Amino acid sequence: MPSNNKDICAYFYESLGQAMYRCKQCGSERKQLAGTGYSNLIAHLAHRHDGFKDQFAATLSSTNSRLQAFGFVSEETSHRFQWMQWVVERNMPLSEVDHERTREMSKWKVVSSRVLLSSMHHVAKKSGQNLEEIFGVCFGVMYDGWSHGCMHYVAVYGVFVENGEVCVQLLAVSPLEEGSQDADAHIKLFDGVLNVYNKKLDMVASIVGDNCATNQSVATKLGVPLVGCASHRFNLAVNRFLADSEPLLTQVNTLMSKLSQANNFVQLAKATNLHPIKRNITRWSSSFEMLQRYERIRPQIKTVEAVEELIPTGASHRKLIELLQHMKKFDSVTKKLQCDGIDLADVRLLFDSVIADYPCMREQLKPTAKIVHSPQFEPAAVKAINGGAMSSAEKAAVKRFEEPKRGTKREERAEDYASQILRAGPSKRPKTGGRSDGTIY
Repeated sequence: MPSNNKDICAYFYESLGQAMYRCKQCGSERKQLAGTGYSNLIAHLAHRHDGFKDQFAATLSSTNSRLQAFGFVSEETSHRFQWMQWVVERNMPLSEVDHERTREMSKWKVVSSRVLLSSMHHVAKKSGQNLEEIFGVCFGVMYDGWSHGCMHYVAVYGVFVENGEVCVQLLAVSPLEEGSQDADAHIKLFDGVLNVYNKKLDMVASIVGDNCATNQSVATKLGVPLVGCASHRFNLAVNRFLADSEPLLTQVNTLMSKLSQANNFVQLAKATNLHPIKRNITRWSSSFEMLQRYERIRPQIKTVEAVEELIPTGASHRKLIELLQHMKKFDSVTKKLQCDGIDLADVRLLFDSVIADYPCMREQLKPTAKIVHSPQFEPAAVKAINGGAMSSAEKAAVKRFEEPKRGTKREERAEDYASQILRAGPSKRPKTGGRSDGTIY
């Protein structure tokens, strides 16, 4: 029976995600980007495993071989899964699968709502058993809340390591008991959620969440470190930096508000298709977007006579353009903090570099900032990642963690401010135009 590289790789390799594959024969890990064929994987087999094609052919021709070994599933199972996926992801009622019109439009094999519900229970049970096994006895809990009307919901995630990669799995989205959103209510919720997976609170090694007082209280009562949101800390620091420029930002926001008025908007639309953008004072990113739009449409704004006196000129305009350049750097840091693969060592490197360029942001970004719940944990984690020597207190802070060997990071292609910092490492940083006192003019 003829075979191709795709089938061979499906048999000999296990996918680890992120374009990485593990050889089932020797355990070696190889990288193969999607859409680039299978040359790298096949080359490993040819170099390390002589006769792999004969082995594959023998397995393929064996009467005892199972299609599941090659990653295949039956059509019935595939269709059943697609029905479940459709109902869950589209938030459809189960009864929809019984509807005659739905069945006419679908090419999937017909399934009743009763059978589908039974399959969902089976999948949920199996998934829970799988999570119970891979969680082990040491894992993290990440959570965040959302309020709607009088109800406050909390999404709870499990954070664990599988095959050398950090995994985040949604465990529950549940409302808190009415009348309380304090630390005890959160801990009670976590206890109930973990009990579903036969896990206990004393197995939790850390929690991940916002830097608010409630989360700090949760961490204190559980006796674990709080890995606070780095983006939240950075936003506070940026707001501190922008405080001195508030009059200029207010001036531009007033201009944008005037341009949004009906008559002025019509006049502006004759010169450009771009609309004015007003800022949301609670988010500095909206101020960044507002300044970007201001710079983009400033020539067209001059065609609107009613706002001519509101347009920043001379020194004010130059200060705004200079401020925009700083905000572009801050935006690159914000985006980098939200990327997959960023660890605490990367965060500390970014924060230290920003502090060096903008000293006024130090109080929010330094390791011992007041907002940090576990000041010993962050330096210890950074040293563990970088292979540095730790003090006794730092060793105690990370005693429960076993840090896997750190692999070589992929080279960043982007040339923005944050990427340059991470690529250069602690010893070198890109030159910037920040003033030593943190001001922009």
